[in-house]
Amino acid sequence: MERSAVAFEEAHLGDRPIRDLGLRIEGTPLEPVLTEFERELDAAGIVRVRPHFYLSSEWGVPFGTVAIAIPFYLARPDLTELHAERTGHVEGMGRWELLRYLRHEMGHVVNYAYRLYEREEWVRCFGAITQPYREEYRPEPFSRRYVRHLPGWYAQKHPDEDWAETFAVWMTPGLDWRAE
Repeated sequence: MERSAVAFEEAHLGDRPIRDLGLRIEGTPLEPVLTEFERELDAAGIVRVRPHFYLSSEWGVPFGTVAIAIPFYLARPDLTELHAERTGHVEGMGRWELLRYLRHEMGHVVNYAYRLYEREEWVRCFGAITQPYREEYRPEPFSRRYVRHLPGWYAQKHPDEDWAETFAVWMTPGLDWRAE
């Protein structure tokens, strides 16, 4: 049986590329959540490193930066709805989920800002950051070696994700992570 290759096509909304939509964070439902997140950073004692937030195609923190990419479709409810229709899933739908993803990404920010991944203790706990990143992996759902913060046992993908998930669990206000 032959499989046909499907060519990549940039998603356009009408005739306009995403970059031309004039989206910004200010004045959107994201803005108050980011303000709340910054209060969480203060409460956690994280005062020296503050991330820069920007809209992108997906969640992430480019290696070595302190910039958190937030999916552009979260800036407007109509785009969130359109994304949900097209993909069947939205990462960061609603205040609680936005905060959950922000805490995870903040783990990357802290890791890169302080180069924790270079420390012997970090490598001993999480593994070398130079390990290949596993997009395809078979999770061990009942493993007590990893925390679970984001869906899909994300910590098991790579040492950097293990750190970010551990950090996010630590940062979540009111979470009794030992009991969890």
